[in-house]
Amino acid sequence: MSAFLIAFLILLSTFQSLLCRKYSDHYPGEEQMSSPVFSVISGLIVALVSFAFAGFSFSPAPITVLLGIGNAVALFMYNTCMIKASQSGPYSVLMTFMLTGGMVLPTVISFFAFGDRISVVQIISIIVIFVCIYITCYKKGEAKGSLGFYLACLGLFVFNGSYTTLLNVQDKLTGEADKKEMVIITYFGCMAISVIYLLITKGGRFIRSMRQTKRSLFYLLSCAVVISLAVNLLVYILPLINATLLYTFDHAGVLLLSVLISHFFFRERLTRLNWVGCAVMCLALICMSVFTVDFMQAHFA
Repeated sequence: MSAFLIAFLILLSTFQSLLCRKYSDHYPGEEQMSSPVFSVISGLIVALVSFAFAGFSFSPAPITVLLGIGNAVALFMYNTCMIKASQSGPYSVLMTFMLTGGMVLPTVISFFAFGDRISVVQIISIIVIFVCIYITCYKKGEAKGSLGFYLACLGLFVFNGSYTTLLNVQDKLTGEADKKEMVIITYFGCMAISVIYLLITKGGRFIRSMRQTKRSLFYLLSCAVVISLAVNLLVYILPLINATLLYTFDHAGVLLLSVLISHFFFRERLTRLNWVGCAVMCLALICMSVFTVDFMQAHFA
């Protein structure tokens, strides 16, 4: 059952990525404004959908409120760093920093703070996956990024990792009771921060920045609905599976599926090195799922 849910989560997250990309391509305003505008609309929709999933009840514990506000800041900063990095450097480096942060930070916090176990083979598999992320995304002739690009990539590492970590910490501390409240606070908070940011940077042009074409609005609303389903499924799965396994499969799985969709449906060329990265990453994910601590103790102790 858990494997099916993870597969469905990967599928939703991949569609989220593709719809977000299409929205960015069709947003009629200034390119750097697409992300905060997206955060305003999508944040409101995700919060409302999650409120409905919660049975229209909202009674978070104080620690959930604190973690949710922190997560809202992390989500906003992640979006900001993504804009900067995508405009100023190679995609392969950007993806490596972003996905590595989303896998490493929750793993480290889970190990030291909550005693979650991970086998040596799984650690090696994660390292292999990091390398494969880079070579899967690498394109020959990519220009080297500036100092600002690498600072933005570092931000992606920290804030994507913080987002996934705080979701996991909330699950560990308050459990089932506050899962929906955590999502509501995170996305409503991100919406509020984005509104403040747009008011400060655009002032009287705030309404103009929010304008959409029919096509961009379609992609925006579609993506918001998919995010709502994906994030609520994620917090549902979290108590069922080790966070390291979940985030590794989710991030690596989305990358693999996105690369394959781009190749077969959008005719983006893959080099031999890219194909090798995909193949080795699949093997590493198999090792992650098979060689758990319990498996290693049972067969090699």
